[in-house]
Amino acid sequence: MVELRHAAGCPTIDASDEIAWIQQNMWVIGIVYIIAGPIIALFGLQWFPYVTASLVAIFVIGITTSLSLAFGWMDSTVGTIVVLIVALVLGVIAGILIRRNIWIMVGLLGLVGGFFSGSLLFAIIASLSGWNAVWGFWVISCAVAAVGCFVSCYFGKGIVLLSTSFVGSYLFMRSWTLFFPGNYPSEAQIVEADFEVENVAIFWTFIGVLVISFIGSYIFQYKRSHHTHADLDNY
Repeated sequence: MVELRHAAGCPTIDASDEIAWIQQNMWVIGIVYIIAGPIIALFGLQWFPYVTASLVAIFVIGITTSLSLAFGWMDSTVGTIVVLIVALVLGVIAGILIRRNIWIMVGLLGLVGGFFSGSLLFAIIASLSGWNAVWGFWVISCAVAAVGCFVSCYFGKGIVLLSTSFVGSYLFMRSWTLFFPGNYPSEAQIVEADFEVENVAIFWTFIGVLVISFIGSYIFQYKRSHHTHADLDNY
C-alpha cells in the first residue's frame, strides 16, 4: 500500500477523528450540562420563557442525536454531519415556536420533565432487575411524559417549579455520569438495549446527587417564588 500526499489531491471532508474524540471525551458535553443544569434548577421560574425554550431545544437535539446513534445513522462522517445539522435546526425551530405561546411552553416543560423522569425510572428498574427491553423504555418514558404534560397544563406554576427543579438537577447529575462513564446508562445505550452498570454503588451515588440537588433547588426556588417571570404569572 502506497500513500501519497500532494496539494493537487482532491479535498475531502473527514470529521471521523473529531467525532471519535467527542465520543471518547464525553466530559465536553458534561461541561455543558453542569453549567445549564444549575441555571435551570435555580432560576427556572425567574427566567421561565428563556429556560423553557432552551430546554426544549436541547431536548429535541438530544433525542434526535440519541435516536440517530441507536439506528446507526451516525456511523459515517457524512451521516454524522447531516444528523447534527438536522438536530440543531429542529432544536432551534422548536425553541422559537414555543417561545411564542406560553400555554405550549408550560405543557412542553411538563412533558420534558416527565420524559426525563420516565428515563430515570427505567434506568433504576434496569439496574435493579437487569430488564432492559427497549419497548419498556419508550412505554414508561412516554407515559410519564404524557402525565407530566397534562398535570403541568392543569396546575401551571406549581408544576413548573417542580419540573425546572427536577430537569435542572437531572442535567446536573448527568454531567457527572459523563465525567465517570460506564456507571449510568445513556439514552442511546438504553435505546440500543446495550448497557451494563459497572459499579452499582456509583450508580446510586448519582441518584443521591439528583435527589439532593432536586430538594435543594426546589426549596431555593420556592423561597424566591416572588421572582417568577411575568409571563408565568399572567398564565
